[in-house]
Amino acid sequence: MTRNKMRENIMKLIYQADIHNNYLYDFFTSAYELMENKTPVNDQYFASVVKAFLDFKTVIDKEISENLKKWDIDRIGKVELAILRLAVSEMLYVEDIPMKVSINEAVELAKTYADDNAPKYINGVLASVLSKAENA
Repeated sequence: MTRNKMRENIMKLIYQADIHNNYLYDFFTSAYELMENKTPVNDQYFASVVKAFLDFKTVIDKEISENLKKWDIDRIGKVELAILRLAVSEMLYVEDIPMKVSINEAVELAKTYADDNAPKYINGVLASVLSKAENA
């Protein structure tokens, strides 16, 4: 399974967890076990992103909220929020992925799963997160 496909699957799991309000590691690992074509690299990537998201969900959501332009996190669509959460998890907590790659991948997910305005909006929010991180 490619990293892009793994990213897509994690985004879907974050979305499902949000819908069901189930942010337990067991939920994510059970779903991961059902995925096909897993590799040790995917195992490591999955574990690092999911652990970061679950361990730092409050910080990640705060980071997203602080970088929204004239918007509130509660008003963001669930798909867009899942994409942002995945990207910010990678950007802040997965060191082997360049932040610009996380942004690009999030925009690509938005092009596939969100409405036509989402890619530009997600790019703007994540560019703000990147700028803040680079200036820290």
